[in-house]
Amino acid sequence: MVKKILKTAVPVIMIGLSLFFSLNAYLTYRQDYVEVYVASHNLSQRTRIEMQDLELKKLPKQYLSADIYTGSEEILGKYVKLSCLIPKGAFFYRGFLQDSIKDHSHTLLREGEVNYDIYTSEVKVNAGSLDVGMYVDLYLSIGSNHERPASGLLMENCRITGLFDSQGKMIQSYDTSSRAAIISLAIMKEDVAYLNKALLVGNVSVIVNSTAYAVNSSSHLIKDSEVFMYLQ
Repeated sequence: MVKKILKTAVPVIMIGLSLFFSLNAYLTYRQDYVEVYVASHNLSQRTRIEMQDLELKKLPKQYLSADIYTGSEEILGKYVKLSCLIPKGAFFYRGFLQDSIKDHSHTLLREGEVNYDIYTSEVKVNAGSLDVGMYVDLYLSIGSNHERPASGLLMENCRITGLFDSQGKMIQSYDTSSRAAIISLAIMKEDVAYLNKALLVGNVSVIVNSTAYAVNSSSHLIKDSEVFMYLQ
Protein backbone atom coordinates (compact mmCIF):
# COMPACT_ATOMS: atom_id res chain seq x y z
CA MET A 1 0.00 0.00 0.00
CA VAL A 2 2.82 2.40 0.92
CA LYS A 3 4.58 1.58 -2.33
CA LYS A 4 1.43 2.43 -4.29
CA ILE A 5 1.08 5.74 -2.47
CA LEU A 6 4.71 6.60 -3.06
CA LYS A 7 4.45 5.55 -6.69
CA THR A 8 1.59 8.00 -7.13
CA ALA A 9 2.78 10.77 -4.82
CA VAL A 10 6.36 11.13 -6.06
CA PRO A 11 5.44 12.04 -9.67
CA VAL A 12 2.78 14.44 -8.39
CA ILE A 13 5.29 16.09 -6.08
CA MET A 14 7.88 16.32 -8.87
CA ILE A 15 5.37 17.87 -11.25
CA GLY A 16 4.30 20.30 -8.55
CA LEU A 17 7.87 21.32 -7.82
CA SER A 18 8.59 21.78 -11.52
CA LEU A 19 5.55 24.00 -11.91
CA PHE A 20 6.51 25.97 -8.81
CA PHE A 21 10.07 26.63 -9.93
CA SER A 22 8.97 27.39 -13.50
CA LEU A 23 6.39 29.89 -12.30
CA ASN A 24 8.87 31.41 -9.86
CA ALA A 25 11.50 31.76 -12.59
CA TYR A 26 8.95 33.35 -14.94
CA LEU A 27 7.83 35.86 -12.32
CA THR A 28 11.42 36.68 -11.39
CA TYR A 29 12.44 37.10 -15.04
CA ARG A 30 9.38 39.21 -15.82
CA GLN A 31 9.77 41.47 -12.82
CA ASP A 32 13.54 41.79 -12.49
CA TYR A 33 14.63 41.90 -16.14
CA VAL A 34 14.04 44.79 -18.53
CA GLU A 35 14.74 45.45 -22.20
CA VAL A 36 17.44 48.03 -22.85
CA TYR A 37 19.29 49.20 -25.94
CA VAL A 38 23.08 48.90 -26.12
CA ALA A 39 25.58 49.77 -28.84
CA SER A 40 25.66 47.17 -31.63
CA HIS A 41 29.25 48.19 -32.48
CA ASN A 42 31.87 50.76 -31.46
CA LEU A 43 30.56 54.30 -31.87
CA SER A 44 33.08 57.12 -32.18
CA GLN A 45 32.68 60.80 -31.34
CA ARG A 46 30.33 62.88 -33.50
CA THR A 47 28.45 59.74 -34.68
CA ARG A 48 24.73 60.30 -35.27
CA ILE A 49 22.85 57.36 -33.75
CA GLU A 50 20.76 55.33 -36.21
CA MET A 51 18.67 52.18 -35.70
CA GLN A 52 21.48 49.94 -36.97
CA ASP A 53 23.64 51.24 -34.12
CA LEU A 54 21.27 49.76 -31.53
CA GLU A 55 20.96 46.24 -30.16
CA LEU A 56 18.22 45.13 -27.76
CA LYS A 57 19.20 43.21 -24.63
CA LYS A 58 17.33 41.80 -21.63
CA LEU A 59 19.24 42.65 -18.47
CA PRO A 60 18.56 42.65 -14.73
CA LYS A 61 17.04 46.00 -13.90
CA GLN A 62 19.38 46.41 -10.94
CA TYR A 63 22.16 46.87 -13.52
CA LEU A 64 20.52 50.05 -14.74
CA SER A 65 20.85 53.53 -13.28
CA ALA A 66 18.84 56.69 -13.86
CA ASP A 67 21.47 58.12 -16.23
CA ILE A 68 21.04 55.35 -18.83
CA TYR A 69 18.74 55.71 -21.85
CA THR A 70 16.62 52.58 -22.28
CA GLY A 71 14.16 53.43 -25.09
CA SER A 72 15.10 53.84 -28.74
CA GLU A 73 13.12 57.09 -28.99
CA GLU A 74 15.46 58.61 -26.39
CA ILE A 75 18.59 57.64 -28.36
CA LEU A 76 17.88 57.88 -32.10
CA GLY A 77 19.04 61.07 -33.78
CA LYS A 78 21.37 62.07 -30.96
CA TYR A 79 25.15 62.44 -31.40
CA VAL A 80 28.06 60.95 -29.50
CA LYS A 81 29.79 63.82 -27.70
CA LEU A 82 33.28 65.00 -28.55
CA SER A 83 36.02 62.91 -26.83
CA CYS A 84 33.52 60.13 -26.08
CA LEU A 85 33.55 56.54 -27.34
CA ILE A 86 30.71 54.08 -26.84
CA PRO A 87 32.09 50.51 -27.08
CA LYS A 88 30.10 47.61 -28.50
CA GLY A 89 27.59 46.32 -25.95
CA ALA A 90 27.82 49.45 -23.78
CA PHE A 91 24.87 51.38 -22.40
CA PHE A 92 23.88 54.76 -23.81
CA TYR A 93 24.60 57.10 -20.90
CA ARG A 94 22.93 60.50 -20.95
CA GLY A 95 26.26 62.23 -20.42
CA PHE A 96 27.69 60.66 -23.60
CA LEU A 97 25.04 61.93 -26.02
CA GLN A 98 23.76 65.31 -27.18
CA ASP A 99 20.84 66.43 -29.32
CA SER A 100 22.90 68.25 -31.95
CA ILE A 101 26.42 69.45 -32.65
CA LYS A 102 27.26 72.92 -33.94
CA ASP A 103 30.18 71.75 -36.07
CA HIS A 104 28.47 68.71 -37.57
CA SER A 105 28.65 70.00 -41.15
CA HIS A 106 32.43 70.45 -40.80
CA THR A 107 32.89 66.82 -39.76
CA LEU A 108 31.44 65.72 -43.12
CA LEU A 109 34.16 67.42 -45.18
CA ARG A 110 36.72 65.45 -47.18
CA GLU A 111 40.28 66.42 -47.96
CA GLY A 112 40.47 69.69 -49.92
CA GLU A 113 36.84 70.63 -49.24
CA VAL A 114 35.35 73.58 -47.38
CA ASN A 115 31.81 74.41 -46.36
CA TYR A 116 30.28 77.20 -48.42
CA ASP A 117 27.10 78.73 -46.99
CA ILE A 118 24.49 79.79 -49.52
CA TYR A 119 21.53 81.86 -48.34
CA THR A 120 18.26 80.73 -49.89
CA SER A 121 17.20 84.37 -50.23
CA GLU A 122 20.11 85.00 -52.60
CA VAL A 123 19.64 82.05 -54.99
CA LYS A 124 16.86 80.20 -56.80
CA VAL A 125 16.17 76.98 -54.91
CA ASN A 126 13.39 74.77 -53.64
CA ALA A 127 14.85 74.20 -50.18
CA GLY A 128 11.91 72.03 -49.13
CA SER A 129 13.14 69.18 -51.31
CA LEU A 130 16.69 69.18 -49.98
CA ASP A 131 18.35 67.02 -47.34
CA VAL A 132 21.83 66.53 -45.94
CA GLY A 133 23.90 64.18 -48.09
CA MET A 134 22.21 65.09 -51.36
CA TYR A 135 24.19 66.35 -54.35
CA VAL A 136 23.16 69.46 -56.26
CA ASP A 137 24.38 71.37 -59.30
CA LEU A 138 24.83 75.14 -59.47
CA TYR A 139 23.77 77.02 -62.59
CA LEU A 140 24.73 80.62 -63.33
CA SER A 141 22.58 82.97 -65.38
CA ILE A 142 23.92 86.29 -66.68
CA GLY A 143 21.17 88.84 -67.27
CA SER A 144 20.32 91.24 -70.10
CA ASN A 145 22.45 94.06 -68.66
CA HIS A 146 25.48 92.26 -70.08
CA GLU A 147 26.48 92.32 -73.73
CA ARG A 148 26.01 88.56 -74.00
CA PRO A 149 23.29 87.11 -71.73
CA ALA A 150 24.16 83.53 -70.91
CA SER A 151 23.22 80.62 -68.72
CA GLY A 152 25.00 77.39 -68.00
CA LEU A 153 26.22 74.79 -65.54
CA LEU A 154 28.83 76.31 -63.24
CA MET A 155 29.50 73.60 -60.66
CA GLU A 156 28.30 70.02 -60.31
CA ASN A 157 28.10 67.45 -57.50
CA CYS A 158 28.08 69.90 -54.62
CA ARG A 159 27.25 67.87 -51.51
CA ILE A 160 24.86 69.30 -48.93
CA THR A 161 26.49 69.07 -45.50
CA GLY A 162 23.96 71.07 -43.51
CA LEU A 163 20.62 72.87 -43.55
CA PHE A 164 20.01 75.71 -41.10
CA ASP A 165 17.05 77.90 -40.21
CA SER A 166 17.10 81.71 -40.03
CA GLN A 167 18.54 81.56 -36.51
CA GLY A 168 21.46 79.41 -37.64
CA LYS A 169 20.12 76.30 -35.93
CA MET A 170 20.70 73.02 -37.72
CA ILE A 171 17.54 71.45 -39.17
CA GLN A 172 17.38 67.76 -38.33
CA SER A 173 16.07 65.18 -40.81
CA TYR A 174 12.99 64.53 -38.68
CA ASP A 175 12.09 68.24 -38.62
CA THR A 176 9.58 68.76 -41.41
CA SER A 177 8.27 72.15 -40.32
CA SER A 178 11.40 74.33 -40.22
CA ARG A 179 12.33 76.28 -43.34
CA ALA A 180 15.94 76.23 -44.53
CA ALA A 181 17.51 79.70 -44.74
CA ILE A 182 21.11 78.56 -45.19
CA ILE A 183 22.46 75.64 -47.23
CA SER A 184 26.00 74.46 -46.51
CA LEU A 185 27.69 72.95 -49.55
CA ALA A 186 30.96 71.04 -49.65
CA ILE A 187 33.03 72.50 -52.49
CA MET A 188 36.74 72.45 -53.29
CA LYS A 189 38.69 75.21 -51.55
CA GLU A 190 40.14 76.58 -54.80
CA ASP A 191 36.62 77.13 -56.23
CA VAL A 192 35.38 79.47 -53.49
CA ALA A 193 36.50 82.63 -55.30
CA TYR A 194 34.63 81.60 -58.46
CA LEU A 195 31.40 80.99 -56.57
CA ASN A 196 31.78 84.31 -54.76
CA LYS A 197 32.06 86.13 -58.08
CA ALA A 198 29.18 84.13 -59.60
CA LEU A 199 26.86 85.43 -56.89
CA LEU A 200 27.96 88.98 -57.69
CA VAL A 201 27.69 88.94 -61.48
CA GLY A 202 24.53 86.88 -61.98
CA ASN A 203 21.82 84.64 -60.59
CA VAL A 204 22.70 81.23 -59.16
CA SER A 205 20.20 78.36 -59.22
CA VAL A 206 20.55 75.28 -57.00
CA ILE A 207 19.30 72.20 -58.87
CA VAL A 208 19.09 68.61 -57.61
CA ASN A 209 20.90 66.47 -60.16
CA SER A 210 20.14 62.96 -61.41
CA THR A 211 22.68 61.43 -59.03
CA ALA A 212 21.32 63.12 -55.92
CA TYR A 213 22.66 60.41 -53.64
CA ALA A 214 25.89 59.50 -55.40
CA VAL A 215 28.70 57.97 -53.35
CA ASN A 216 32.12 59.55 -52.87
CA SER A 217 31.61 62.31 -55.45
CA SER A 218 33.21 65.74 -55.09
CA SER A 219 32.26 69.13 -56.49
CA HIS A 220 33.66 70.04 -59.89
CA LEU A 221 33.97 73.49 -61.47
CA ILE A 222 32.89 73.46 -65.15
CA LYS A 223 35.60 75.59 -66.75
CA ASP A 224 34.41 74.95 -70.31
CA SER A 225 30.93 76.25 -69.52
CA GLU A 226 29.68 79.29 -71.44
CA VAL A 227 29.35 81.27 -68.20
CA PHE A 228 32.85 80.59 -66.90
CA MET A 229 34.31 83.41 -68.97
CA TYR A 230 32.43 85.93 -66.80
CA LEU A 231 34.33 84.72 -63.71
CA GLN A 232 37.86 85.24 -65.03
